[in-house]
Amino acid sequence: MFDRLVLPFRRPALQRFVAVHPPSRQVSRADGELIAAYEGILPDSLLELWRRKGLGFYGDRQLALIDPRPWQSVLNRWIVSPSDDVRRIPIVLTPFGVLLYYRKLTATDEDVAFIDPVSKRTSDLAWSLDEFFNRFLCDEQSLESLISPALLRSAREECGALSSGEVYEIDQMLFSMQMLRIAKVDAFEMHRRLRDAVDPPRPTAEKPTTVADALPVEHRSTFENIADGQDLAGLYLSSYSDWHRLLALRPDGRYSLLFWRIHYRSLERVDVRFYTGTYEISRNAEGDEIVELDIILRAGSSGGDDNDDRLVVMHSGGASFLLRIHDLDHIATAIGGWDEMGRSEYYFRRITLDEAFPEESDDSLPAPPFADLPRVLQVLVHVEPLRPTITHVEEPDLDEEDDGEGTVMCTLDLGEEDGLRFNMPLYSPPDTDRQLKGWVWKMAPHACKVGVKYRRGEDGAIEHGPAVGDILTTRAPGER
Repeated sequence: MFDRLVLPFRRPALQRFVAVHPPSRQVSRADGELIAAYEGILPDSLLELWRRKGLGFYGDRQLALIDPRPWQSVLNRWIVSPSDDVRRIPIVLTPFGVLLYYRKLTATDEDVAFIDPVSKRTSDLAWSLDEFFNRFLCDEQSLESLISPALLRSAREECGALSSGEVYEIDQMLFSMQMLRIAKVDAFEMHRRLRDAVDPPRPTAEKPTTVADALPVEHRSTFENIADGQDLAGLYLSSYSDWHRLLALRPDGRYSLLFWRIHYRSLERVDVRFYTGTYEISRNAEGDEIVELDIILRAGSSGGDDNDDRLVVMHSGGASFLLRIHDLDHIATAIGGWDEMGRSEYYFRRITLDEAFPEESDDSLPAPPFADLPRVLQVLVHVEPLRPTITHVEEPDLDEEDDGEGTVMCTLDLGEEDGLRFNMPLYSPPDTDRQLKGWVWKMAPHACKVGVKYRRGEDGAIEHGPAVGDILTTRAPGER
């Protein structure tokens, strides 16, 4: 009889790709919202790679695994999909801006193809996603057909390694005269500029000046004449980047929730999703008002559409806010570190339809006084910043270094039960002569691990890096 059950070890499906092209130190694991958005749409093997390793640069060639969401509109402009309803999802970007995308052709067939924004050429590369990662990208001859080693070497020598969001661009006019000039440029802007040169887009909708103007026409009447009294009934807006959400709480206990995006060129209202149902207002044990929306997802819903299902009310300075309970830890980290509310997608602000529509999302909204915060948020905010001490520094991973710079894992004397949170930034306090910065990467009750940046000098020795006894703090430099 066996005294214990030994489970078989299962290698990740894309392990060969990871072995040939190890993830760089910039790679970060995908969050649950992104994974949920593509479950059942992208193959499980890619979602597993996102979950275990993450998005960012892989290997010496800096193959960038990308978040498909911001790149989807870029790909859609290059390739006008026929009426076959084949979904095309961008997944990888090469150092020279070639965009690789996944296609689900039939119930059993798939492939990976590319679009070159410079040559405008497109073709398929592999007949399955796993084959593309584990065979095509791991075969030197195949990979060289996609990324020229000579050009990549010249680009590195002239411009240095790429940073997140960058690609190399070759001056095509000089290149045609057998002269090579390469620059690092923003990847999005290069694609948009080259696509605009082919078919310049023209605005087909009006630029919004008020909140009412910004709404999709077919939904404007839904949000008109909403009673705006002393209670919570009214309109609440959340804008982040080009994404917007408008929530209407009606006096009769029903809500309307609208998601939409305003296209940066055409100004068309796109990616519209609408939910309606009932809501309830209650109080938690601490006395905070809680708004609960009965959000029922359906076919066509995006991952995270139900993150607004529980909101906590905050009143401050004559303004009213609804804070996502799902994101309170992020708000608390921003308040504790920078005295700001954090990303504007974390909360709704009470508005009226005739208010001016914000041209840009405000991610630097000052935090309200501590007394105005709901109690459920107060307990997460560190009024006095935490000051963990480094108790152990691991050996740096030389394979993860980039031009003498890297990130080394350090153990702290504080943990999750002491108030540290995953991905919380930590800094050297101003009362020290250190300038360290890192992020909490591995959780533990009383000994979290933090990745801290280091840099080597010309002699190869670490001249700027963490040491046992270094103190870190949750308060950003320059803040009170």
